Amino acid sequence: MGATRTRADLDALYRRAETAASAEERASCLRGIEAALELVDEPGERARLLMCRTRVRSNQWHTREVLQDALAAMSLFEEAGEPGRALEAASLGAGFASRLGEISLAAELAAMCIPGMGSLDDSLVAEVANRLGIFCYSFLDYDRAIEQFEVALAAAERAGDAWKTYRQLHNIADALLLAVHQDRASAEEDSRYDRFGADRLEEAEHALNRLLEECPAEVKARLGTQRLQAALLIEQGRPAEALEIIRRTAGDAGAIVWAAGRSSLALVEARCLRALGRSAEAVAAANRAAELAEPSDDHHELMLILDELVVAERDAGDLDAAIAHAVELKRQMWNLHRRQTAQLVEQVWARAELEQQRRALEAQTAAAIASAEEDALTRIGNRRLLERVLGNVTDEQDQIALLMADIDHFKEINDTFGHEVGDHVLRALGHILATDARTGQVVVRYGGEEFVFALPSVELDAARDFAERIRLKVSSYPWEGLETLLEVTISIGVACGPPDSWQSVLAAADRALYLAKKRGRNRVEISPRTAKRTA
Repeated sequence: MGATRTRADLDALYRRAETAASAEERASCLRGIEAALELVDEPGERARLLMCRTRVRSNQWHTREVLQDALAAMSLFEEAGEPGRALEAASLGAGFASRLGEISLAAELAAMCIPGMGSLDDSLVAEVANRLGIFCYSFLDYDRAIEQFEVALAAAERAGDAWKTYRQLHNIADALLLAVHQDRASAEEDSRYDRFGADRLEEAEHALNRLLEECPAEVKARLGTQRLQAALLIEQGRPAEALEIIRRTAGDAGAIVWAAGRSSLALVEARCLRALGRSAEAVAAANRAAELAEPSDDHHELMLILDELVVAERDAGDLDAAIAHAVELKRQMWNLHRRQTAQLVEQVWARAELEQQRRALEAQTAAAIASAEEDALTRIGNRRLLERVLGNVTDEQDQIALLMADIDHFKEINDTFGHEVGDHVLRALGHILATDARTGQVVVRYGGEEFVFALPSVELDAARDFAERIRLKVSSYPWEGLETLLEVTISIGVACGPPDSWQSVLAAADRALYLAKKRGRNRVEISPRTAKRTA
């Protein structure tokens, strides 16, 4: 398979990576990606293949391998000059580094992403904001996670991406329910918590109802919507109904194929059983969740499961004294962890604000440079801009055409109508000329009543025709609207030559302009040397 075919097959690989459910399908998809990686050298394509592989590996719950692929893809996208895709890979790395408990790396990657979101299209915003939400979610800052998930939801809806819309509804409901569960657990020790439980439950129910009404059945199964239904019922005080959903889902062999989904379902089952007073069964369910999660290295998920397991064991009366002390110690460590990580997330946003200020300063500097290259009267470029543009022409451009224009009898216009009218003429002429400049072309006021057009990669005949159109446009302009009896014409000199000798080309255009003036004005003349060389 060559590089061209690899590009054509990338979409198919992505789709397979998204939907591969069985171990055989995932293995086949990985083989296809590995084969493509052997044949592709271009950095951008290699990065896309690595991002494709992260999809399969994340579905396998290979958290550390996903992080490694995301970091490699980020570097390759940067090398390929694709900053938006590099941010997407960085956000993926931030989300998975946070799941692994690698705080410093996760924070660094997240801080890179936040300031750059304003430059991304909606499809990428949906991805990056979603992963920033996962970053916050993993550090137990559920409120900020919900904010980011809502940003991602709005972007997905604007982009018309149904799958991303369903994913964000799922993530919003999940984060809301975890926030309620966390606050209620904390409320046992501090009555200030659980202030927003009812509102959050209502929001979670709204998001879940949208999923149930709009989402196709296979996508519901893939997202684990049944687990969310059960979690909502638990928080609403209806554990028996929740357990019925869990048991029905667990009995369907094809309902949840991901290890992460089975682990999360077992965790919710443990909470149901404990709420029903069936503590021994709750311990067994929590142990099953831990066994499923153990190979993942997912720090956040393992901590949630451990929390439930200890409480279930305590309720079951197993080693009461030891578990009671273990629970107390664990809660203190957990609360300390929460405080530290909340501070860390605040630091990330502070760093992002500093980065935004730096970018604003750069924008101000760029604006100042642009102002220095702008003619104050006509608001088009000046000689500085022309010299910079001509000094940066590339070797790919085999020649450049330069047009030098001069207003005929401009001194008489000033003497007859006054300098204020003369300034109006200069401004109007600058506007006329600027509207004819296309992408890659530049027009400047060179000095006094002289203007210069630079036309990269334009042949002599085309440049002459272009100059003639401008001359006619100027002469037919309704100048009497500025002043009765006012007429304005221009003379233009045209020359072509190699870009690296633009000074000589400009001098030739100046000589051609002098010739046009000498031969009666209101005309276009070609540099004799240029015409002879072309002939």
